[in-house]
Order: sequence, then structure tokens, then C-alpha cells
Amino acid sequence: MKKILYIVSLFALVFAGCDPMEDIYKDVDALGIDNNVRSLDYALTDDDYSDIGGDPEKYGSFSIYDAAANYLPDFLAKKYPTLDLTSSVRVTYAFYQGGLNYIGDYLDYLENVAAISYELEPSDYALLGYGEHDNFDYKTPIATVLADFLLGKYPDAVDGDEKAIIYAYYDYGVTSNITEFWVFDGSVWAESNKVAPAIPDDVQLYELTSADYGSMGAPGNYNNFSESDAPESYLSTFLAVKFPYSVDGDKYIVVYKYYADRVTETKAKEYTLTDGVWLEYSSTVAKTDQYLKTANGWLFDPTILYTMVADDYQMIVDYVGANVGADYLDTYGTAEAYFGANSYYVEFNIAAGNYDASFATWQDAVKAGVNAYLPLKFPNAVAQVDGVDVNYVVTFAGYASGMVDYTITFKCTKSGPSPEFEYVEGPTQK
Repeated sequence: MKKILYIVSLFALVFAGCDPMEDIYKDVDALGIDNNVRSLDYALTDDDYSDIGGDPEKYGSFSIYDAAANYLPDFLAKKYPTLDLTSSVRVTYAFYQGGLNYIGDYLDYLENVAAISYELEPSDYALLGYGEHDNFDYKTPIATVLADFLLGKYPDAVDGDEKAIIYAYYDYGVTSNITEFWVFDGSVWAESNKVAPAIPDDVQLYELTSADYGSMGAPGNYNNFSESDAPESYLSTFLAVKFPYSVDGDKYIVVYKYYADRVTETKAKEYTLTDGVWLEYSSTVAKTDQYLKTANGWLFDPTILYTMVADDYQMIVDYVGANVGADYLDTYGTAEAYFGANSYYVEFNIAAGNYDASFATWQDAVKAGVNAYLPLKFPNAVAQVDGVDVNYVVTFAGYASGMVDYTITFKCTKSGPSPEFEYVEGPTQK
């Protein structure tokens, strides 16, 4: 009340000084009152990129070569000149992350194989003495057999000629097709050290079969996609059906046939399972960064702000059941009495007796619970973005005599997979 009376009395000075409003603003600032602290969301428009200029204007996006952090502080200073310190803006912008070079390399490899390949036929196996099963096995001296076969198959070969030989190989009840590259030196054929280009370790390769095209309906008419039956209209659903037990983060490169202009080509796309949906890789994606207004201007702030929902509390309940003991779960499987998480009421029950006695306080119980939860919720968390530590500020509901919202902060100290988090501060009532 004293502050309000003081502010009112300040306005009485309007008629008493040469520049009364300036004095009023100074006195209001001295009271520590924030006039314009905001938390905003903003998506850049085409006009914004034009105002920013340079390559962002030229390409309509940022990239690792033209980082948003080099441009957005000045942009925000001009766009929001009246915002006070501690204001924050979450800016969404186009980010060019580049193409997938390995896909192009692999498609070039397939094209090369198709141009120089030869797959052994039943008559070839019969000629070589392996016609009973039309395959080789561990007893076959493959290098000798194929070297002699190629001499007879290509009598007009010249120095430098290359062939990709495909043969069936039987091993432990499974028959696989093997592709080997062979080179002629003018007198003999020998296996070369050429191999398929590397595919990232976290990506699995899958090539569509006739049965796959048929399972998708129209593409099965000709065992290919086309302009009227585009792959992006089918592949996400196909992968969900084909690989139902995949988990978020799994990746597949799908190799398929595409018909256009009377030509059928081999193409490929990479898909990643994201929040339960198979999404195609895009060279340009929407990215959101947070900026905080400080005494030194607008600074990039990668802090993750997240409010827990029922599914999040259930993740903790399930964690307790699997890792601590089922005895801590209620009969419905929606609450646990170790950390105090309850998905039915969407809360931590922080009243005494609702968390394990090994925790001195409910704050300790919640800290431990959130620490166990974060790697499950954010398996791909990163420790730093552009050299800045990433904090996770989690809002949760705590119930004792009434429901109260709290925040607790952790810092990611090891990037995923299997990320690690370190407690920073909280719980703090909002």
C-alpha cells in the first residue's frame, strides 16, 4: 500500500517540475517494479529474413555457417526495444541442416553395381558343380571357383574390367545373396577391396520388395512409386506397420523404385521415428531457440522449459515398478510411494508418508524422482548447444494440503543416448 501511495504522489509532481515524467520513471525504477517483462513466442517471416540481410536473406534460413545466434540478438533488440531485463523470446526459424551425403553415395554405389553386376544362375551353379542346391557354402573355395568362372564367362575382358558378382551363400540354415567386386588385370580375375559405402551406425537399411509394394496398394501395380503414387504418401505408414516394435530415435533408409518420364530409378529416403511417427529427413527444418534479455543485450539461452503431464508421472510410476519394487505401487498401477508420483491425480504427493522414509524431505524425494525421469523423457538430450550448457526447468504439481506448482532445475552433463543430469536448484514454488 505504501508503494501505491508513493507512486500516486509522484504523479502530483507533473505540475511541479520541468521534466516531471523523467523523474517519475526514475522513481518507479527505484521501487524495483518491472514494467515490461514478457515471455514471448515469435516465428520469423520472409520480411524478417530480408531485414536481417546477408545469406539468411538469400536462402531464407540460417545454418551452421550463418548461425542464428550471430543475427538474432540485434534483430530482437530492434523488434522489442521496450522489453525489460529478464524478458525472453522463443524464436522459431528455418535452419538448413544439409543433405544426407551418405544416401547419394549409396545410390551411386547401387547404380554402379547394376551396371556391372552379374548374378549366378542355376545353369552357372550346375556348370561349376554346385547345381544341387544352387549356392555356395563354407566348403566352397569361392575365390578359386569365381576366378575360373570369370575367365570363361568373359573371354574378351581387358585390363581394368570390373564385375560385381552376386551369388547365393548358405550358412547355418540361411541362404543370403553376397555381392563381391572382381577386377581383371589382363591375365587373371581377383577380388577387389571395393565395398559398399558406409551407412551411419544408427541407421538400418531396408530395400522394398514386391510384397512390400503390394501391401501398400496402388504401388503394387508396377512395384514402384510415381508422381501419382508418391513415396511420402506411403512410407511413414508402411514403416509403422513393418516395424511395430521400433522406439523413438530409430532410423531407416528405405530404398525404393520410382518411375518418371518412362524411366525407373532407384531412390532412397531416411526416416526417423519421432514421437511415435516416422518422419522423413528434411534438409531444412523449423528450429526454436530461446533468447534472454540481459544487461549485455539479448543472449542465446537453450534452457528447456517443460511442464509435466499425466504420462510423465506414469513414466516415474513405471520406473519405480521396474527398478525399485512393485510393492511401492498402488493397486491401480497409477501411483507409487517411493518418490510420490501419481499419474491419476497428475502430481507428486508430497505429504509425509507418501514417499520413502530413506528421503529426509519431500524435496529430496522429488529431486531423485525427476533425476530418474529426465533420461527417460529426454533420451536425446544434449549437454550444450553452441557451447552453452543446457538446463532443464521442470514444472510439476505438488500436493500436501492443497495443490501447488513448483519448478526444479537440472543441467544435462552428458548428451544422449543415455544422457545424464545434475541437480541445480529447486523445488521452488511458482
